[in-house]
Amino acid sequence: MNKGLPFTGDLAVLTYGGKKWNLFYDGAKTKYKFSTGWKFFADDNNLKEGDGIVFELSECNPDKIEFKIQILRENFPPELVPEDVEGINSDNPIIIN
Repeated sequence: MNKGLPFTGDLAVLTYGGKKWNLFYDGAKTKYKFSTGWKFFADDNNLKEGDGIVFELSECNPDKIEFKIQILRENFPPELVPEDVEGINSDNPIIIN
């Protein structure tokens, strides 16, 4: 997915549950991240450690980047989530390069 994303900062829109959040996307260097606005999205959706988020790129042009979001809540059956998997907790995050 990151091959389609710009390397410069840009407006990003996250869509989930019929609502939209405006964020600032920063693709500088090898770190892809959201800055301004991420806390509002996380708070509004009651995100907690252990939740998973699927980002579906639905629009990417010079004016904006838009993602449709799916939130997978933390109650995965333990047999499906090995302890050493990336993203299982904040000590072992998933790094997207």
